[in-house]
Amino acid sequence: MRRENLIVAMRMLARLSALAVLLLLAGCAAAVPGYSPPPLTESKNQYLQPLESGSIGPDGRYHMSETEMAMDCKRITGSMQIAISRLRDSYVRAEPSALSSATQSAVQPMLGGSTMGPDRRAVYARERAKLDAYNRELAARSCNTLDIDAELARPAEPLGAKKY
Repeated sequence: MRRENLIVAMRMLARLSALAVLLLLAGCAAAVPGYSPPPLTESKNQYLQPLESGSIGPDGRYHMSETEMAMDCKRITGSMQIAISRLRDSYVRAEPSALSSATQSAVQPMLGGSTMGPDRRAVYARERAKLDAYNRELAARSCNTLDIDAELARPAEPLGAKKY
């Protein structure tokens, strides 16, 4: 009986060894000698590059950057819809505790990163000023503007809701 178990174990070991050898050969076959992938080229597509952000002036108004001014009406409107969705979504989330905000504000400069995150009111004010500036730009170009207050007042759509 022991001899039969030993024979079965040896056959299984032989099969596993053969499988390992086949996998190694398949890996070697995938690497064709002399092949090198083509070099990566910088894309000149303007839509693949991140936009340079504008700034908030001392008057509290958002001043668009040159790259933002170069956007067409469709892209400005799309950026506005994304910002409105982000702002509408933030209403749904609970406000963080004072301890959480204080800890994040204290630790973030030590670990690196933006210090804008903890101050949700400042983020909201910047996004709202940006939306107003984009709307003014749309109006100056005689494009359709958005009713920002009405859009923000609409309830957020549930996750996974499909539009057809």
